[in-house]
Amino acid sequence: MKLSQSASVLALLAGASLAVPAFAATPPSPEKGQNTLEELVVTAQKREVNLQQAPLSISAVAGEALARNKIMNSEDLGHATVGLSFTQNSPQALELNIRGVVNTRLSAPTADQSVSTFVDDVYVSRSGNLNTSFYDTDRIELIRGPQGVVLGKNVAGGAISVISAAPQFDYGGHVAVTLGNYNLQQTTGHVTGPITDSLAGRLSFQTINHSGYAKDILHDVDLENLDSKQIRGQLLYKPEGSDLRVRFIADYNWDTSNGPNRVGMGETTCTTAAQCFAPWYKARLAIAALRGGLSIRESLPTWPQYQGDAAPTRQRVQHESASFILKVDKDITPDIGFTSVTGYRGGQAFTMYDQSGVGPTNGYGVITPLLFAEPVSFVEDIAQFTQEFRLTSHYKDSRFDWILGAFYLHNKVHQLNHFWGESTVLAALSGESLWDDHGLNRDLAAFAQLGYKFTDTLKLEAGVRYTTDKKSGTQLGKAIALGDRFKPNDTTPLTPLTDAAGFSTPYGEKWSKVTPQATLTWTPTADLMTYLTVSVGFKGGGFQNDAPNAFAARQAYRPESVTNYEAGYKWEFLNRRARWNTSVFFMDYTDLQVQRTDGTCLCNVIANAGAAEIKGVESEFQIAPAHGVRLWLGGSVLNAKYTDYVDPVTKISYNNLFMQRTPKYQVSAGVEYTTSVLGMEDALQFRLAYKKQGKLYWAPDNVQTEKPYGLLDGRITLAPPDKPWSASIWARNLGDKVYRTNIIDILGDAVSSFGPPRTFGVELATKF
Repeated sequence: MKLSQSASVLALLAGASLAVPAFAATPPSPEKGQNTLEELVVTAQKREVNLQQAPLSISAVAGEALARNKIMNSEDLGHATVGLSFTQNSPQALELNIRGVVNTRLSAPTADQSVSTFVDDVYVSRSGNLNTSFYDTDRIELIRGPQGVVLGKNVAGGAISVISAAPQFDYGGHVAVTLGNYNLQQTTGHVTGPITDSLAGRLSFQTINHSGYAKDILHDVDLENLDSKQIRGQLLYKPEGSDLRVRFIADYNWDTSNGPNRVGMGETTCTTAAQCFAPWYKARLAIAALRGGLSIRESLPTWPQYQGDAAPTRQRVQHESASFILKVDKDITPDIGFTSVTGYRGGQAFTMYDQSGVGPTNGYGVITPLLFAEPVSFVEDIAQFTQEFRLTSHYKDSRFDWILGAFYLHNKVHQLNHFWGESTVLAALSGESLWDDHGLNRDLAAFAQLGYKFTDTLKLEAGVRYTTDKKSGTQLGKAIALGDRFKPNDTTPLTPLTDAAGFSTPYGEKWSKVTPQATLTWTPTADLMTYLTVSVGFKGGGFQNDAPNAFAARQAYRPESVTNYEAGYKWEFLNRRARWNTSVFFMDYTDLQVQRTDGTCLCNVIANAGAAEIKGVESEFQIAPAHGVRLWLGGSVLNAKYTDYVDPVTKISYNNLFMQRTPKYQVSAGVEYTTSVLGMEDALQFRLAYKKQGKLYWAPDNVQTEKPYGLLDGRITLAPPDKPWSASIWARNLGDKVYRTNIIDILGDAVSSFGPPRTFGVELATKF
């Protein structure tokens, strides 16, 4: 599509846009007696700036609002914000989607994230080693679109930046206890204060424990349960009379569960023999008839007994990680500041789950042709080191400003992936295969950005980043056992391995990219800012994990690149009682990395879609029409299609089909009302928030779909302003809506994972 045509489409979208505060869906309460919206400060551009003056599509929410509204993790964040959606292929593969850009099932040791996550300015390379939950945060920033210059690691689709609450030189603290259905028990809190005149500390913690949202009826254990613990310690050194600021952050995170619930959902209509067969669905129906009913919250995962083991290995998931961050800020001249951010993250993730959710050994004697079990075990160890240096100008009376910097990433990833399977008829789905993959990722970049004010209202910022990305490693694949109890003499290795003799091969490749960005900002009044920006994002290439043979293990998929053309405005009016922010964009993708599951072999195929185009609009609006009243409404609309994508295996063209796992639209609305009660002024708060997302396609072929659905959350809080305590009742997914967070199309059967059901509880909190 020509740019002129794209601009016309985007203009029409803008004219029809809804208004929504993507993160302002939880607006902060105003100060007593005021009826204005609170100012928010963000640092996505490596300077502290008012959100309304930041010339990019960014939203932010305070940590207090996150805790108050039970936005505990990335999935909750996706359900609470416009412009961000969430799916999850496995407990080790979170899929964050911003504007149609999503890291779909790319979990190889050399894979980069399309939507990146930063914690306290440090890039987190592996989604399986993210902090399990948000707690004691200052704010979260959602940054949409490619950021190719100053935002740490080069970002292709956007980023989530989590900023921890910093130590304070005044004593204080907070403790909250939450009890809810599914036996929820949650505690969270922090304490902060001075240690010496120049040293402050902060200690934060959180524990979460709840029973399962689903049940393994074969082994009589909960699924989708959680036992989680986090702790964070910080020191802040800030000597009096000096501009030196040193902050050290150490945190530890651990969680475990019995794993996911996978349910085969047969199609009600079918066009092929494979689709009409739907063996897992038929097996579930047969078991349901025997048991007198079977819900979508029940499955029968097989526990594998690996070669040489005396007993089966139970399904479970465990994450453990620790990180250490050192941030140093110091002026090296009166007008130039120096910043150093050093980060280390180490951790291990273990996942073992059954992909089909019901196999031939299901405890009910139900065996249908093609019915199989394929438990998969993933063990991942990481050791990540990052270093960033920046020089930042802060001239008082100059039209110029600038940033210079350098970034280094060294990331070692070891994956040990163990597949086990049994099948009544399919030889490739029986046996035991193992892959041992050692990957090393090194990223080196230098960047610079220069800003110049032509007038007091017109400013141009231009920057460039040069990135060198090197990936290397060694992958071993071997067949541990051939055949199973149904076919003990089978000689075909378990898929996706195709070579029974196995293989061991090195791999490696190096790429480099220059990514420029330019932004023109016009601020005609103190309440209105408009901007035009052109930016280029880059994500490095990589190599297939669990490769079928040595040749496939050595074949790199190419880096992806995106050019974003965006226009927007940020308008504050009615004496700071209303805000309306809108952005319109056109994103031109080349070599988009796409991975899909081939249902005939249960193997993943990574390929580069030659090109894709994403056109859309996002708009945010909030208003405080009267004291104690906050309203918000808004949404986003996307037209995201592949323009040059032919599957390398099947040779099927996906051109003009909608991009996978991307909602066509999102809508958010809500109200917050604060009133007086029992003689306590502004003590009682009511809140309702609703988020709806449109139809999405689970794979590039656009066959399996997820229908539009909406989620409603609510909360009532009693918090007298002059008291140190609060009490709340809350509920999420009030309508108990059934929706899916993932499917795998296996021979026409949609093996599905579901989002949490209705949850509710009470919270008591105190501060000191």
